[in-house]
Amino acid sequence: MKVVRLPVGKQSPVDADCIRIEQSADKIFNLTGSALCVGADDGESVSIVGGPTFDSAKKAEAAGLAWAANVGVEHLIVITATLEHPLELIEIDKPL
Repeated sequence: MKVVRLPVGKQSPVDADCIRIEQSADKIFNLTGSALCVGADDGESVSIVGGPTFDSAKKAEAAGLAWAANVGVEHLIVITATLEHPLELIEIDKPL
């Protein structure tokens, strides 16, 4: 699996397989992720929503990499946000 780690606070393209690690106000790290299913021609996807929490970004990333490998991701983007560097807003995040 090819892994690309973006600079802290940078978003991935909306159509990319990615894991997202975000630090919450109580200083824990939340893991979410999304990926297309391996061999799925109909655009089915899998995701981590409301996933586990971790005491470090490194532990969250390790769990996310294991999940991505398990679902067959070939190219994964890792995005991270901290309290000091929240994720930048992208078009999909902006109000209509």
